[in-house]
Amino acid sequence: MKWRATSSQNIIAFLQSVGSIDASGKFLRKVLEANLCRVNGRVERFGSTRLEKGDWVELAPEWQELAKVAPLQFPILYEDALCQIVDKPAGWVCSDPSCRKTFGPKLFLVHRLDKDTTGALLLAKGLQAREELMALFAARQVDKEYIALVDGLVRENKGVRESFLAKKRLFEGQTIWSQGEEAITFWEVLQRGKDATYVRCQPLTGRTHQIRVHMAELSHPLIVDRQYGEKLRSRYFAKRPLLHAQRLRFTVDGTTVDVRAPLPEDLLHVALRAGIAQPHALL
Repeated sequence: MKWRATSSQNIIAFLQSVGSIDASGKFLRKVLEANLCRVNGRVERFGSTRLEKGDWVELAPEWQELAKVAPLQFPILYEDALCQIVDKPAGWVCSDPSCRKTFGPKLFLVHRLDKDTTGALLLAKGLQAREELMALFAARQVDKEYIALVDGLVRENKGVRESFLAKKRLFEGQTIWSQGEEAITFWEVLQRGKDATYVRCQPLTGRTHQIRVHMAELSHPLIVDRQYGEKLRSRYFAKRPLLHAQRLRFTVDGTTVDVRAPLPEDLLHVALRAGIAQPHALL
């Protein structure tokens, strides 16, 4: 949907004046914050922006989906007497209260994924099982694979990123600091598209936002990563940084568990638009 401003005015007021849009200012600000609006071809995220006469304003078709509130689904990928692995949707906060509310009192988080990261999430059946499984993570005996779609064409085919990360004081996030916690990520290019790269990441450590920080350090932030990337650079519309926990592999009590989570629709859609051929076949 695309319109042209006929006078100088605030972008929210302009969108509310468009006949085909019936939405509150609060909702329209969410649309902007989700990178779903462009002014003259550039992503615009701020509701305070003032349009000039002749500016072109465009909303991605996905803007209407923000108004739809559907219950989150957690398909079970694997289950045994010790644990359950579910396919986490975007938008769910990994916290103990959220876990109890969603899964009941008998399942416990073993590790965490960012709120907007999708994919394989390990839950323990009981506190003893949780301790046993958390020990595997602490000993780096769990293989984790993530799929990311990043801005730009990564020149090297593979590499490793090592740094020390510490939480920022003013807002949730990470920064590089010599006295922070060690963070190590192995990465490999799966395919280069038109102006984006499809990457497999294997974090050896499990720091908050680790992959997002490391890809940004390489000057190839995740597409629409508003916290660590160049917010106005991406040509693609997405509601979240495109990161997916694709695989978990570990051995416990003599049993090897190897689980893969299917690619989510939003990542698949943007990957295809970016010229990534057959994203599923590359995994």
